[in-house]
Amino acid sequence: MSVEDLKDLINHPHITKVFLDREIRALLDTAVPTVQSDRLWKDDYTGKGITIAFLDSGIYPHPDFIQPVNRIVVFKNFINKHISTPYDDNGHGTHCAGAAAGNGYCSAGKYKGPAYEATIAALKILDKMGKGKASRAIQAMEWCLLNKEKYNIKIVSISFGASASESYRNDPLCQAAEKLWKEGIVVCTAAGNDGPENKTINTPGIHPALITVGASDDKDTPAPGDDSAADFSSRGPTLDGLTKPDFLIPGTDIISARARGSFLDITTDSVVDDWYLSLSGTSMAAPICAGIAAQLLEAHPHLMPSEVKERLAASCRKITAVDANIQGHGCVDAVKAVSVQPVEISSM
Repeated sequence: MSVEDLKDLINHPHITKVFLDREIRALLDTAVPTVQSDRLWKDDYTGKGITIAFLDSGIYPHPDFIQPVNRIVVFKNFINKHISTPYDDNGHGTHCAGAAAGNGYCSAGKYKGPAYEATIAALKILDKMGKGKASRAIQAMEWCLLNKEKYNIKIVSISFGASASESYRNDPLCQAAEKLWKEGIVVCTAAGNDGPENKTINTPGIHPALITVGASDDKDTPAPGDDSAADFSSRGPTLDGLTKPDFLIPGTDIISARARGSFLDITTDSVVDDWYLSLSGTSMAAPICAGIAAQLLEAHPHLMPSEVKERLAASCRKITAVDANIQGHGCVDAVKAVSVQPVEISSM
């Protein structure tokens, strides 16, 4: 668009504001026991009947998703619209989907996500380099709204972000995600990887209603007592002075599904074996949270997004002497989140 056309657009009587189409970027064997979500499997809470939509770089047809049955119910491509067969040329989306809903088929069950029987909607909005445009992310959110009944989409997992430059009230990504939330879809979004500086929460994680997930470091042990906040995890407060993130979930050295031949696969030294690789970031913490949310909704199908968030917050264990703008309510315990009574839930 030329400068002259932009001037005409701004001066049009029906145009209130014009936004730059900003660039967005991509931000389990230990992680799952740390949050206790594996203890819910004995009660058969495995994400059955819940679809999680991943707005990311796509999905590789990994056996952990397609064996013994194919759980990828839809692949929607917002980058190369003529390609409708699932693929992931970056690898980030595959890893995130595995962190939430991989069933460990290639690891004899070792590398399972919390909701390993959930169905998957993979929406490709990030390119081979893990980058995209805010407009594509908004299109994908609108697609989720239009198709939530068709595919039973209950949760949207967002592991991308951009530096926040204005209030959530005006931010287009925040407003699009807010529509999902108001329509009953749980939104789990990564806090960002710009820590340890404060005021670094990425958009759309700056929105007060959404579930903004920071990353903890579980020290590669299932015992929660030694957990700390990951140095890279973004900190609050937000531009609006709000306390964020909402809580922490493991995001350090997460082993999950590998998209073989993808950009991350050939440029990192984190390959574990033929089918898995290890990555760190709040990008990994957010889908684990989405998987726990699927378990919660399986246990309590009528919960609204705000009630899911309240239960997760009420389950948390505080890390001693760590500010709320680093840890939020603390570290999530999935078992407590399922069993906690609403009267026990209190604000931070």
